[in-house]
Amino acid sequence: MVKSKKQQKIDQANSQTDAMEMAGWSEGLMTGGVVETATVDFPDSNFTYDFGDMGQLDLFSEDEMREKYPALKQAYEHYQSVLEVCKTKEKEDEN
Repeated sequence: MVKSKKQQKIDQANSQTDAMEMAGWSEGLMTGGVVETATVDFPDSNFTYDFGDMGQLDLFSEDEMREKYPALKQAYEHYQSVLEVCKTKEKEDEN
């Protein structure tokens, strides 16, 4: 039986991988009749990394930047003041 061009296009679209039904993801991915399962190892929750050892991130001296930009100096001083208030509040809450 000869298929019409419209039917051929429909068959073609249905056979593409993105149109395939993806049932059974929990058991594995079905590809071409073969079931393949993958195991995912979760990273160690105790793993930490410190970017402090990456010198390239420290491009400018903070002191020089604060001297060059008065708004930065003012914001930094405000931050230091607020930080001290928060630390004092935490100490009071512990007692």
